[in-house]
Amino acid sequence: MKPLLKAAIPFYGCLLLVVWFLNPEFTACSTNSAWCTIAYWTTESAGRIGTPVIIFIVSIAFALRASAVKEGIINFFRVFIVLSVILAVFASMNEHVVKPALQVARPSHQYIITQSKSAARLDSLYTLSETDRRAFFKQLIDADTISYKNSDQRILNHWIEEAGYSFPSGHSFNAFLLAGILAFCIYHLASRRFRWLYVVPFAWAVMVAVSRVAIGAHTALDVSIGSAMGLLISHTLLYFTVTRRLLIPEKYTHN
Repeated sequence: MKPLLKAAIPFYGCLLLVVWFLNPEFTACSTNSAWCTIAYWTTESAGRIGTPVIIFIVSIAFALRASAVKEGIINFFRVFIVLSVILAVFASMNEHVVKPALQVARPSHQYIITQSKSAARLDSLYTLSETDRRAFFKQLIDADTISYKNSDQRILNHWIEEAGYSFPSGHSFNAFLLAGILAFCIYHLASRRFRWLYVVPFAWAVMVAVSRVAIGAHTALDVSIGSAMGLLISHTLLYFTVTRRLLIPEKYTHN
């Protein structure tokens, strides 16, 4: 666990430095911007499609390490199911328990209301269903041909789609939770020559968190706390033997 902490803490520190002192808010929203494209696809890599793809790749890696076909199949489904359940449970708790309890509005929603000069109150809007909220924000954006003419349509669609509360950041939470587990897997799966690659998941997680601020979906505080929660939970799961064995076949934890 010590090598993981030695990597995780500096990367988390880099995240704090970027989002609090370099001010990336709304910097990746301009149409035809290379930074916008990078930020958009980075944020999507920790979303509804990107996360299952990463879990699938990790499961394949464990399957390939097996010495027999049956063992490989068991490894694949074991890792895939356990990782999927863990991420789904914590993501659901964040979206349906933590966020509604704290009720922090998204910066993108505040931006839409301000730019469109709407008289609507955000606290009232959040009493509507998510479907109605999406329809409301889409109507405001579509009706305003001036304020959003230089905004990337993918980002606008993202603002409309994410109609829930903001704090803490779910994408950042998922990215750092998954990064901690991936780093542990790489550290034990890779040969000594390539073991240094275990830092790559943390670099990816930092990029995801920064992208959330850059596209206006979250504030620096949202991603800071979300990322810290993901790191804490991943390291807690890996620290205790019973949960570590659920995540990773025991034979691979002593390489």
